Amino acid sequence: MNNLPPLLFSEFPIFNVVENQKGELKKRVRTLSREELQRTDDELIGILLEKFRVNVPVINEAGIYATERETQADVSHDPMRMIFDRSQPFYVPATEITVHVPFEGEAVLFRVQPSSYSLSPPRAFVDGTELRIVYEVTNPQFNIKNEYENRLRQIKQYLESLRESSKILENELRSLARLGLVERRQQLEANSGLVGSLGLPVRSPMPPQESISDPRPSDVAKRHNRKRSDLSWDVFISHASEDKSEIAAPLAHGLRALGFRVWYDEFSLRLGDSLREAIDRGLSGSKYGVVVLSENFFAKHWPQQELNGLATREVDGKKLILPVWHNLSFERVREFSPTLADRVAAKSSEGLEAVISRIASVIRPQP
Repeated sequence: MNNLPPLLFSEFPIFNVVENQKGELKKRVRTLSREELQRTDDELIGILLEKFRVNVPVINEAGIYATERETQADVSHDPMRMIFDRSQPFYVPATEITVHVPFEGEAVLFRVQPSSYSLSPPRAFVDGTELRIVYEVTNPQFNIKNEYENRLRQIKQYLESLRESSKILENELRSLARLGLVERRQQLEANSGLVGSLGLPVRSPMPPQESISDPRPSDVAKRHNRKRSDLSWDVFISHASEDKSEIAAPLAHGLRALGFRVWYDEFSLRLGDSLREAIDRGLSGSKYGVVVLSENFFAKHWPQQELNGLATREVDGKKLILPVWHNLSFERVREFSPTLADRVAAKSSEGLEAVISRIASVIRPQP
């Protein structure tokens, strides 16, 4: 269970997602071809909305079920227990009850903070197409049914708030698309006048790589990880596997939620892939490399090989390695690599949102 990334409903403001989708739609409209513009405005707007709207997850309440297993729970922080030394774990027998909540929709949106929220957001774990709400019960009198129903109610309230924001976004996208189509047609008409003034035969250019009628990917993640002809990813994330759940996975999901194309093993590796070949493609095909430095990273050979691979691409003064210090001091980083210690780095102690914001400002600088 510890390998599943927690869902906090608070990592990324809905504003970021909204602005990203609006920006992506405007960019797409500006590249519509004359052939694509033969369609009616209503037809084009419908296709654009299908591609760029936000699909908020829907809970399948009829499919909810529970599992249980025996375990040991650390109760050293329980103020109601008489424990003399709370600096050490104190384990007691417990029953771990997991409520499995299936859903349909884009899982990454569970990490988005709605426009209305509380300071104590609901927490759960995600595993494919289901949420997992986990309880370690040490007291048989614990009212788990009441606790679970409250948690599920909170999650549904957050999703409803996101759904309201998605409806507002869809209206904004519709207006942007309609205005953008007018401007795009005017631009192409003006261009035709310029070309026509040359008095030369006019040939059609090569067809665009992406058609407006391309099918919609199944979720936001796939939409932002389509293969490109040059650099396929905006950022490669290098990390030790021990740091996956605590920092690497939330970081990868956060960057992808903002629309970046992220090379991350859970996103990019498929059954049967050659690990070395896949990582080589990621290293060579990414604009930047985020390197999560930690004691675990320093102890591993493979992450250091990835770091070396990124370093070989830094030529002519271009810096593409973006270090993130995870529970490290300056002295410890300098001991590992004086060169890395000299670079400005993001620190996990500043909070995940701050780390993501700093990385995003480098990958996509503000105009």
